[in-house]
Amino acid sequence: MAPANPYDKYIKQYQTSNITTATPEKLMILLFDGAIQFLQKAKVNIAEKNFQERSKNIDGARKIIRELMRTIDLENGNDVSKQLFKLYNRMAMNLIKANVQRNSTIVDEVIQDLTNIRWGFQKAIEIQSGVTTLEEVLKEQNAEAPVVHPALQNPSVSVPEEGNNAG
Repeated sequence: MAPANPYDKYIKQYQTSNITTATPEKLMILLFDGAIQFLQKAKVNIAEKNFQERSKNIDGARKIIRELMRTIDLENGNDVSKQLFKLYNRMAMNLIKANVQRNSTIVDEVIQDLTNIRWGFQKAIEIQSGVTTLEEVLKEQNAEAPVVHPALQNPSVSVPEEGNNAG
């Protein structure tokens, strides 16, 4: 076991402060980051045949995905909201499959989906806050040619106003 980091206490305080002072938009990004980190660890656990940690990390990511699902307002949402809910549900189900099959390829697919959705949310936040424009985001998307899930490709979807649920 590695020796304790003498700065762990301060790191935890910083992380707690970051979360408690974060905007709802920043919390969404932190959720994506947390799920991706859990899944990166799970991939290492699969390679090392550490089944207990693998299950723990995959379960952590699934819980975050389920929390993301709860943020979607399906009653008042549009088609993108419904598609995003289905995508989250598919990811959660795929993680069960990845855990049972000890399959890092499935984990990679979920990481890719989460990364793409995170990118879309980050860009929506930047557009909403005036940091960038939709046109600049579309140019960036075309220049980088990321594989963006179809639920995030509709440029006619309006960015939600601050204070509304995502979706």
